Amino acid sequence: MSNENEKQRITKFCVYCGTTIEENTAYCPNPKCGKLVIKIKPGEDSLKKQISTLETKEKKKLSRKCSGCGSIISSSILEQCPICDTKLEKIPEQKGVDQDKEPQRKTGYVFRNKKLVPEQKFILKRTEWNFREGISVFGNSLMVYVTIRLILTMILTLQLESTDLMELNITTFFLSQIPEIIFGVYPLYYILSKKHKIQKLGLTLKNRYVIIALIIGIIGSAGLILIDNFSSTIITFMYNSGINFFDINAYLEEEYLILRNTDLILIVLLIAVMSLSVISIEIAFRGVLHNTLKAYFDNDFLGRTSAVLVVAVIYSALFLFFTLPIGIYFFIPNIMVFLFLGIIYEINKNLLSTIIANLAYNIFLIILIVYF
Repeated sequence: MSNENEKQRITKFCVYCGTTIEENTAYCPNPKCGKLVIKIKPGEDSLKKQISTLETKEKKKLSRKCSGCGSIISSSILEQCPICDTKLEKIPEQKGVDQDKEPQRKTGYVFRNKKLVPEQKFILKRTEWNFREGISVFGNSLMVYVTIRLILTMILTLQLESTDLMELNITTFFLSQIPEIIFGVYPLYYILSKKHKIQKLGLTLKNRYVIIALIIGIIGSAGLILIDNFSSTIITFMYNSGINFFDINAYLEEEYLILRNTDLILIVLLIAVMSLSVISIEIAFRGVLHNTLKAYFDNDFLGRTSAVLVVAVIYSALFLFFTLPIGIYFFIPNIMVFLFLGIIYEINKNLLSTIIANLAYNIFLIILIVYF
């Protein structure tokens, strides 16, 4: 009886016509078929099991239609449409599937720019920026900044006659900080709306990391003060070298005089506003753009150096564009400051260290101008 069961268990079938094939037979015995048996068909029980497995796999294959652009998304990993960024509906849980076991997923591809691109490039991670996502967020922040800056410039210009120059006073100090404060609002809104983690901005708020960031930030502020002293030398050198179409020394003296004659309450309020401005700028340039470029250039020494340099140049060029002709004198100092802040960030990998360094430097500078 056991021999019959064993014989039945090893019975095979032709994969072309289904004819029973005896053991050690190379060709199908069916005269109408007679093909070489390379692949063998398993027994009926095994065949039913394979059919059941295939049916289960077919049930697992789901496709979703994007409500934004109508694209059909067959990937089970993507949470947003790679074409228009519209959030996709969630895949319903499959009944009968073991929830404890992680389903095996094959790499998916998205057709873009006449070629297939791995879908991993479009997956939005909660703790890291991908290049397309980071550039989009920074671009939107920049657009808001430019819009607010232009609106403020138009309002102040319309209040003046064509022959008047914009008067420098404490009000203009406050108004000039508004665009910078708004710069970092959109990245925060984006992270909160997508339910991403704050670590995506390079910000770590655990106690031990906060203490380390505080120490590095205070040391970094001392470095910024040294750069500021060296910047004065650079500005004086540029002025004496022939770039003297604008009396920069008189402009700085006027700024210092306004701050010295301002009430203490307004000075404290100005420090608070400038602190918000520093935090916002660091979030946009360091938290978004720096981390995005670092991931794009590869996270090695050359990639990190490139990210630090590009961010410094972009910030300095933006400041130069909106502060001409005064910004010409501060272009090189701004590059030096942002390069230094970028190095501090790469040392500690915590955005809090650069924020503290910048805050301490600004507070020290205002106190120095007002009381000394």
